[in-house]
Amino acid sequence: MLKRAEVIRALGLEPHVEGGAYRRVYESAVRLPSGERSASAIYYLLGAEECSRLHRVGRDELWCWHGGRSLDLWFVGEEGVAVRRLGPDVKAGELPQILAPGNEIFGALPAPGPGEDHTLVTCVVTPEFTEEAYHLLTAAEAAELVERWDLPRDFLVSEEESR
Repeated sequence: MLKRAEVIRALGLEPHVEGGAYRRVYESAVRLPSGERSASAIYYLLGAEECSRLHRVGRDELWCWHGGRSLDLWFVGEEGVAVRRLGPDVKAGELPQILAPGNEIFGALPAPGPGEDHTLVTCVVTPEFTEEAYHLLTAAEAAELVERWDLPRDFLVSEEESR
């Protein structure tokens, strides 16, 4: 199995603002009446010691597992927190794909325990991902949710990281 650094090189990934590494690999040729593409997709790789910071995409995002360790997606809403595991072990309740609804705040953490040093997924966003629809939580916003819902401290970031 390839190591994290080898996958990054092989796929030409770059650092992602949320943590991990990515590369946009698909933009639909189909345009909506608004002019936006109907969908876009990225490869996203998260190291075993990294997290995908709390954020809201503003559009539906389908996470599709390809390899490596399983990944916990933490969804945070007004009613509480839901954790869903993305991975290959469907007998254990893992799912090979999980939808992150566009209006929900969420983040991702590698599943605890031994395993690969990374997770590789594809994230498909519809309509296409845009910076205007996206919101990466600030350090203060993340700290408020971590405190309110007793989320893992991995989701805390410094003020410098939130810029």
